Amino acid sequence: MIKPYLLVVTGRPGSGKTTFSKKLSSELYLPLISRDEIKEGYVNTFQKRHSELPDDTNKVVTDIFFATVKNLLDSNVSLIAEAAFQHKVWESKLEALKSKAKIFMLICKVEDEIAQKRYISRGLDNPMREYFHGDEGVDLTRKGYKAEVKPYGEPRLDVPTFFIDTTNDYSPSIDELRLKIFKVIQE
Repeated sequence: MIKPYLLVVTGRPGSGKTTFSKKLSSELYLPLISRDEIKEGYVNTFQKRHSELPDDTNKVVTDIFFATVKNLLDSNVSLIAEAAFQHKVWESKLEALKSKAKIFMLICKVEDEIAQKRYISRGLDNPMREYFHGDEGVDLTRKGYKAEVKPYGEPRLDVPTFFIDTTNDYSPSIDELRLKIFKVIQE
């Protein structure tokens, strides 16, 4: 039986996962399901800042995200799912998808300082980011405080895993990843 495949793109905030996943989606002709974009659509519906929504908003959005991914996989659609998957929080949800798809983990990596700088810059450059996501580190920086680099527990699943350095370009490149992924798919 042929299973769809799921490319899980993740990394700490500021690691370049959103930019990378959009380019990957375009080059591999796969739909991209982004947790942040689902959250933005959800917040838009209520026309209130993230901070004004109920405390369970992130859980609701995560449930919608995984229901969407599951529905596509159940319909035999291969896809890319992008989010800051933390091992402790997301392991059971990702593990449950292993019976539905051949999963590949693509973890975007940069030095902590680079990730922090990117995270703060995108928030300061785009005030709507805080409206939709409530990025507290950006708010602290705006008020003159130093934002802390939060720990990130990258996913550890028994699936093919690739680490992508996004410091300047992508290493390995998307072409190199494509060859590695499709080699495993065809085994």
